[in-house]
Amino acid sequence: MMRLDKLLALHGFGTRNHVKKIIKAQRVRVNDDLVVDPAFKLDAELDHITVDHKTLTHRDKVHYMLNKPQGYICAHIDHRYPSVLELIHEKRSDLIIVGRLDVDTEGLLLISNDGLFSHQVSHGKKAIEKQYHVTLKDPFNRAYIPDLERGIALDDVQLKPAKVNVIDDYTLHLSISEGKKHQVKRMMRYCENEVVFLKRIKIGKLKLDESLSPGAYRLLESHEVDAIFKL
Repeated sequence: MMRLDKLLALHGFGTRNHVKKIIKAQRVRVNDDLVVDPAFKLDAELDHITVDHKTLTHRDKVHYMLNKPQGYICAHIDHRYPSVLELIHEKRSDLIIVGRLDVDTEGLLLISNDGLFSHQVSHGKKAIEKQYHVTLKDPFNRAYIPDLERGIALDDVQLKPAKVNVIDDYTLHLSISEGKKHQVKRMMRYCENEVVFLKRIKIGKLKLDESLSPGAYRLLESHEVDAIFKL
């Protein structure tokens, strides 16, 4: 059971004091009954809740797959770029950005309010491979593949072995199991090349849904969430 004022605050209706004013202004109904007590207890998933006659849908735990577009930052607040959280229509104060992508990098990003799920992806005991679609400025020198697959050193930090799948002279799929800052770009600079386009296409066995256009998202299906926990 959850207090009504806590639920509204969780869903972005304002501070606890502000939502109390909304409730006392007779703008909230639970199961079609007018509720004016901010401390009213309800079952947030089973009860029918409306604010200004609009239904509020609550899920205890949410797991979103987002196709991140360029120009958005993986942070809650940034004065230079909009946050990826602005793309999620369901406004909640408990959402976690699971992992990071650079502002100019596109592709698969997970957003959730499930701390265990986030920890499994980002800090789990078993490193989860992330696969990137990489487009390069110059033809890729295949002589660097053995170095990448052994694990190169960047700034005196030894990287774990990567997997390299060359698509054509300018394109490859690169799989890594860690997430150092600007890692893929720095790896390609090691290879005397420059990344001109970067898109994450896979996390573990979870592939980016090709039907999602940049900026679009969907809830993960239960078997997709289970697959993350089984890694």
